[in-house]
Amino acid sequence: MSIQRYDFGNSIGYIINRTAKAFIRALDSQLREKVGITAGQWKVLVMLVDQNGLTQKETADRLGLDGATLIPIIDKMEKEKLVVRKVDPADRRNNRIYRTERADDLWDKTVQCASNVKEISLKGIPDQNVKIMKDVLENIWHNLRIHFDIDCEGIRDDRDAAPATTTVKKRARVVSVKNGIGQRKKY
Repeated sequence: MSIQRYDFGNSIGYIINRTAKAFIRALDSQLREKVGITAGQWKVLVMLVDQNGLTQKETADRLGLDGATLIPIIDKMEKEKLVVRKVDPADRRNNRIYRTERADDLWDKTVQCASNVKEISLKGIPDQNVKIMKDVLENIWHNLRIHFDIDCEGIRDDRDAAPATTTVKKRARVVSVKNGIGQRKKY
């Protein structure tokens, strides 16, 4: 019996994953060297620059992380005086996260690091190819979300932007697994 071969090294998923990891490693290296923060901390700052005072859950959702992954990042940022946590006056069960003056002072340096990594990574690639690549990657992401009902709550897809009146899409949750196949229930 012959087993079917799969060219993993040329699969789009592998190439995307390898590229994303290289980009993050390069960014992390530059941020550590030039600013003294990690790429994970920078991503939190990006969210807080966009909207200061997010809850931990909102931040985790927007970054596509679970809370257990985000909490140590925020703990370290708080220890390094990059953020402060304040109890949400509207719901004392939640903490809101705010940038500090120190974080704001470092912001321009972090953006410069990100710009440098982007510039190096796109060297020799025409702008039109970059636009095509971005469009294709957005389409792949969108197709996977829709077809596999992947929960990407909080991760923005500009094509999902709706006018002022919106309809609520029912989400599906895996409620049981039968014969290795997740059974989904709308709620």
